[in-house]
Amino acid sequence: IKLFVHIVEYLPSSHTCIHPWFSLSAGQSYKQITPNCWTADNVLEWISDQVESTKFDANTLSLAYCTMDGPTLCEKNEDEMIEIFGPQLGPQLHQSLQEYKTKYETDRKKEFDYKDDYYLTSLTTEPTGDTESDTPRGTHLWEFIRDILINPERNQGLMKWEDRHEGVFKFLKSEAVAQMWGQKKKNSSMTYEKLSRAMRYYYKREILERVDGRRLVYKFGKNSSGWKIEEIGMGM
Repeated sequence: IKLFVHIVEYLPSSHTCIHPWFSLSAGQSYKQITPNCWTADNVLEWISDQVESTKFDANTLSLAYCTMDGPTLCEKNEDEMIEIFGPQLGPQLHQSLQEYKTKYETDRKKEFDYKDDYYLTSLTTEPTGDTESDTPRGTHLWEFIRDILINPERNQGLMKWEDRHEGVFKFLKSEAVAQMWGQKKKNSSMTYEKLSRAMRYYYKREILERVDGRRLVYKFGKNSSGWKIEEIGMGM
């Protein structure tokens, strides 16, 4: 913080948007924002942290460049960063910037994947209706899969039992099953890749299990129900 204030004190007075108390208390930290959305204050705070971590002499900085915002900063390549900040600090700033870009993109992807998986597994009850009379009625994804397996006359050729007694099954037409699930959930972009990712949600709950070494093969876990012969009174 001392170094941050030190840099600010030497900024031209015309740059009124740069103020130490505003950046450190009023706005979000740059660590919580994608670099492309950094304000000039965020950039200054970031530079200050990097200078302090590398024990760089702040007096040698070209302060005019410390007022650029995130979009401007992100346009700079490594050579330009070296030209602006010198051979010692330039590479460090460039590397740090790339790391923050990657971290933000990774965090966002995890967030979207979680939301997507949450949506795909349909944790809320869906009302039944006549429009779904020709498709399995399972509310959740695992129930949808189960209903395909226990109604082979309705869903011929989509899936099959590998070991009915153990609850092991295999996708035969994986993309077709994914499209059916997509139609049921009004998601036209559904693919088997997304569906299989959603199925992993059930591993920790022991509703589904992965069968190692076998592609497209899964197993019902101990917390699943409604698929055993003794439960539904049917044979294969």
